[in-house]
Amino acid sequence: MKNLIIILGLMFVPSKANLTPVDESITILQINAKWNQHHNVDLSGLKDCKVQFAWLEDQSKNLKNQIKRVPVIMMYKGNNSVRQWKADLSFTLNVNLQEIQSAVNEYK
Repeated sequence: MKNLIIILGLMFVPSKANLTPVDESITILQINAKWNQHHNVDLSGLKDCKVQFAWLEDQSKNLKNQIKRVPVIMMYKGNNSVRQWKADLSFTLNVNLQEIQSAVNEYK
């Protein structure tokens, strides 16, 4: 009887093989409009993160309606947005690479 209880108990304990890994990687996404491309921010010096770029014109209508000023830089940890930097009214983003790298280091 004792062995039966142990076997039944082990059946309900999750194994590591059954657990899905959680994506905790850091992604930096910059979105800008083609007419404002001269204000793109060079993010090539960032470390320990994935850097992606997208044109506002290529995004869904819903996302376009949410972005009021470009460029915008968004930081994701996994699928969760954790930080954002937005341009001012001159459509210029005043952020330096060290500030973004510090945020990446904080969330990794």
